[in-house]
Amino acid sequence: MTEHRTAPEFSTSTDAGIVTVRCTGELDLGSAGPLRDRLLAPIRAGARGVVADLTGTTFCDSTVFSVLVEAHRDAVARDVAFAIAPNDAAVARPLRVLGLDGTLPLHPGLAAAKAAVAQARGAGRRSA
Repeated sequence: MTEHRTAPEFSTSTDAGIVTVRCTGELDLGSAGPLRDRLLAPIRAGARGVVADLTGTTFCDSTVFSVLVEAHRDAVARDVAFAIAPNDAAVARPLRVLGLDGTLPLHPGLAAAKAAVAQARGAGRRSA
């Protein structure tokens, strides 16, 4: 039996000071480090806001959930707006089961996540 995995791909874009980190494919222990680096770099550089676009993510394991929690905590500590646009089945549902949906700033789609970050920074709030 052949295993059919979708290799993770990352891309980063910036619009009006808001950095979007897009992740597609399967995210696991092997991709947690690169994801962590891509999320934390703009947070630590003082970006206006950071959005984790996980709408194209097809699998996500607990190491990646830990990275999301770390990014959120770092963003709050540095007063950088942060939001997550999760794929419902691969990301949002497991986060709900784990109870992390009450901790992490999850939004129903990329546009909603970007709007939340823009609004949070405009209102001077610490998280989106």
